[in-house]
Amino acid sequence: MSRLPFAVARLSLGAVLALALAGCPGDSEPETRERVSAPATDAIARKTWLQPTDDTEPEAWLASRDAGADVAPNAPAAKAWHDVLDEADSRFGESGRMIANRAVQLETMLSEIGIRESARDIIADFSTLAGKGARAGFSDLCQHYYNLRQQGLDRTAALAALAQEPALKSGTAAP
Repeated sequence: MSRLPFAVARLSLGAVLALALAGCPGDSEPETRERVSAPATDAIARKTWLQPTDDTEPEAWLASRDAGADVAPNAPAAKAWHDVLDEADSRFGESGRMIANRAVQLETMLSEIGIRESARDIIADFSTLAGKGARAGFSDLCQHYYNLRQQGLDRTAALAALAQEPALKSGTAAP
C-alpha cells in the first residue's frame, strides 16, 4: 500500500488550514479600540526646587505640583500662578522664581513638623503683609514664620507677629 496519497492529503489539508487561519489582509475589521496616548510626564511636578539654570517657568512648576502632573506654561492653572507670583513680586525683593522656591521650601518644612499649609496660601498670606513697592524680604518672612509656627503659634498669631515687622511697614499698604 502506498503512503504517497495519504501524505499528499495531509499536506493539502495543512495548506487549507494555514490559509484559513491566516485570513485575507483586506478583510479585517477596522480596529475599534481606543488609542492610548503616551503617559503624562511629571518631571516638572516632581521637582523640589528650581535651579537658576532651569528654564522651567515658576508658574508652570507650581501648577504642575498642584496637579501632580506636568502642566503646560500656557494652561489656565499656570496663568493663575503667574498672577499670584506677579502680585508677590511687586511686594518683595526676590524674583518670582525665588518666591516660588521659598514658598515650596516652607511648605515642606512645615509639613515635616505636622503643619499643612500650601505654597499658594503662604504666598497669599505673606503678600497681604507687605505693601506694594515695599521690596520686603520674602525669604526672611519664611524663616520668621517657620520659627513662630515651630514655637507653637497658630497661623493667625504668626501672621500677626510678622505684620509687626518694621521692614514690612514701607511701601503702599496692602489691599
